[in-house]
Amino acid sequence: MAPRTHTTKASRGFAIFFAMLVASLCLAVGLAIYDLTVRELDLSATVSQSQYAIYAADTGAECALYWDLKCSLGGCRENSAFATSTAFQGINSGVLCNVQDIAQYGTPPTPFDAPPTGWSAWTRTVTATAATTSFYLSFRPQQPYCAWVEVAKSGSPTQTTIISHGYNTCDAGSMLRLERVLQVSY
Repeated sequence: MAPRTHTTKASRGFAIFFAMLVASLCLAVGLAIYDLTVRELDLSATVSQSQYAIYAADTGAECALYWDLKCSLGGCRENSAFATSTAFQGINSGVLCNVQDIAQYGTPPTPFDAPPTGWSAWTRTVTATAATTSFYLSFRPQQPYCAWVEVAKSGSPTQTTIISHGYNTCDAGSMLRLERVLQVSY
């Protein structure tokens, strides 16, 4: 018969304690990895939406640059479709960006609808020596993106500043709305 080993009260339950300690450590590591994964997924979704916002801002700025430098419509002054002062208040239609006449339909209604439903002419603030033309550029109904563009002209010689605010969604109340801004001055 094999001899019996005796255990003391101090060593009883050590295996259970050690197993619980290892299990707790594994659970903590697993939760930390899960937390990192969730944060990385949120970050990648934000980066993706940020790209849409910057692309919308870039498209708005490029549209404004084109119509400021290459306007070939009748009534354009110095190849620009945008107002420069009370002497030239810009043109009223035919300025197309993304198949949208931004001169005629550059201001959306509230709540935001796809153009041209309820949209009105672009906004102009004109003084004797300066002018700012503002318009929205919508990518609806295909995409939810939009851009708010301001073209400011002042001084002699004329200085132009284009500020384009791009949004990943046109819904101003969305908690997931991102804005990216580009500014061009010349």
